[in-house]
Amino acid sequence: MSDTTQQRADDEFEDSRHATNLELFLDLVFVFSVTQITSFLVDDLSAAGIAKGVLLAWLVWWQWTAFTWAGTAIDFQSNPLARIFVLCMIPATLLMAITAPQALTTQGIWFAAAYLVVQLWVLGLQSLDAWKSEITRRSFVRYAPLAAIAPVTLLVGAFFHGTARLWIWVAVALLFVGSALLAAADNGSEWKIDPVHFAERHALFVIICLGEVLVAIGANAASISKSDGLDGHSFAAIMVTAALACLYWWTYFAFVPRVLEHQLANAAGSKRGRVARDLCSFGHFPIVFGIILYAIVAKHLVQHSTGHLAAEDRWLMLASALLFIGGMLHIQWRVVHRLSPERLAALAVVGCLAAFGGALPGIATLALVALTIGVMSTITWRKFNNSELGQAVGHS
Repeated sequence: MSDTTQQRADDEFEDSRHATNLELFLDLVFVFSVTQITSFLVDDLSAAGIAKGVLLAWLVWWQWTAFTWAGTAIDFQSNPLARIFVLCMIPATLLMAITAPQALTTQGIWFAAAYLVVQLWVLGLQSLDAWKSEITRRSFVRYAPLAAIAPVTLLVGAFFHGTARLWIWVAVALLFVGSALLAAADNGSEWKIDPVHFAERHALFVIICLGEVLVAIGANAASISKSDGLDGHSFAAIMVTAALACLYWWTYFAFVPRVLEHQLANAAGSKRGRVARDLCSFGHFPIVFGIILYAIVAKHLVQHSTGHLAAEDRWLMLASALLFIGGMLHIQWRVVHRLSPERLAALAVVGCLAAFGGALPGIATLALVALTIGVMSTITWRKFNNSELGQAVGHS
């Protein structure tokens, strides 16, 4: 990295800001959204149900992403017009969250109408800052057409039923992907991105999803405590499920937010937009969805602490690990172009537990998963701290 680039990164770091109270207030709606998506998945754990859950989660995730890209360019709290824009969007965003579980059946029009209002509203919010300079205006002009067409198509699709609605909404999800790809395709354009703020916002969403795990554990344990009282098996299930949630936290927060800040701060021009898109907007979705799937497994184990993990829960646990650890592998490959063998080995072990863990008590199966991820994270953490990137991030 050149001295000029390093100086630019240092100057931007000094001027960086953190998430505002208004953004955290907005995130409360998305806390509820995550809960709603989890409820949808619990009701249908078939392959088709999981696929529909992925679609709904992606739509909700992309709405949050739109707020985040706008919020890194504009300080919502100190800009009076932006503050009004955000506050006006919260009721519609809440309506979207409320209707999400029935969006593919009975509440599609309400969901899509709320989604349309919010997405076009936030698009207008993004334009307030993007239009101020030629380089950001060029990015916005490439991004906006598909980003505007997508929610309109979502509403049109809501008037169809069954499979037709599903496939139209899949096309909407692809339109959002296309808008993001086009936005950073021009090397002469760029987005205004605050590295510290952008990394922090994505870390906060991971916290939201980990909170859903704790809610699933606590709510079900409290219900058991109220009706039958807790016993030794219940206590063990609470400890094991909470321990794995803590290991998920450590696996992510040991270094990912710092790496994101470092990569964003040291990416210049249009490259910063691509880094933000690939590592955060695209790269964090599997991490988020993997945690949501684990919340379901944790809920079921606490409910049935004396039995074995059902086959669907073991495969959900594997899917959770594949998405969560796979998301880490994606970020690692994008940053240093290599994959940690201990992460690949951990996935293989979890796969074996998914296939053959039915012979063990559920608590023992999940405890072995927790042990595997704990060993993996310890090895990765030590290697990272001794690496060139670890040394650079540690002193950034």
